Amino acid sequence: MRLYEQGGLRRYLLVMDKGDEACAEITGFARDRGIRSAALTAIGAASRSVLGFLAPGSEAYEFTTRDEQVEIGSFVGDIAWDADGPVLHAHGVLGRRDGSALAGHIAELHVFPTMEVTLIETPASVRKERDPDTGLELIAIDRSDAAAAASADPSLPRGVNHIGVTVPDIEAATVFLREAFGARVAYDGLTPDDEPRGGAEVERQLGLPAGAQIVAQRMLQIGTGPGFEVFEVHTPQRQGATGLADLGWGHVALLVDDIDAVTGRAVAAGAHALSEPHPNCRHEDTPGNASVYLRAPWGSIIELQTLPGGHWYGTGSEVELWTPPPA
Repeated sequence: MRLYEQGGLRRYLLVMDKGDEACAEITGFARDRGIRSAALTAIGAASRSVLGFLAPGSEAYEFTTRDEQVEIGSFVGDIAWDADGPVLHAHGVLGRRDGSALAGHIAELHVFPTMEVTLIETPASVRKERDPDTGLELIAIDRSDAAAAASADPSLPRGVNHIGVTVPDIEAATVFLREAFGARVAYDGLTPDDEPRGGAEVERQLGLPAGAQIVAQRMLQIGTGPGFEVFEVHTPQRQGATGLADLGWGHVALLVDDIDAVTGRAVAAGAHALSEPHPNCRHEDTPGNASVYLRAPWGSIIELQTLPGGHWYGTGSEVELWTPPPA
């Protein structure tokens, strides 16, 4: 389960069952969620362990298997990726019944009765490559996104922070977004109890027409990704909601797993589905993918998209798109 997300970091709690092999479970979790860099710690107990020791000059670990009950006194590690996917590197200290301890590189750990893992995902992508001197797969700092981020051009943006939409009634819009998509309130930037934002300077700063006033402003979060900022503006002149053929931001797309279920929930909350789910463009039209456009109660277009097959990238693609991970 995901405990929280803050500042680009996601903290997960994984609880292992009796008989689970911890290393395989952690690696599978990272693979399923596309976690490309993480640090982790754990406590618990195990009935079987396989520990490794790397002797100097050797290109392979020496492994020792023990079938005995131990307490996990320490378990620390990280996750990076190689050409085949996520790689867990973990070391541990295992306490025996007589108070002595075993320590080493953890290759296998068979859980009994439980094991609790705290995993913190970072937004960087850390890669492992074969080291020619040792023959081992080691983290290649110069090939990882962490190194690129450290020397990134500060004149370029880090990413999309939030998306803004103006609605006729901020409370009604919040109810709709909450009931339709599980939106949660991050904070209220301006409430009806505050002095409205208006006047010549605000009009200049925000491009508002003369006489317009912002009377409410709220930041929401829908799943993971950019914030969703909602404005209520009183103005003497207003155009209708922007459609796909109009100039400007045409729609917001939400990634979903069950497109029919989410569509039904949104319609029940007050949305209007413009059609049934339909195919996407060729780079999004892999098996099982579909999308549907909804019109929100205030007229804006919200797209629901399901991408179980992911995107298709050709030779001209310069980047692979970020997609929200599974909950």
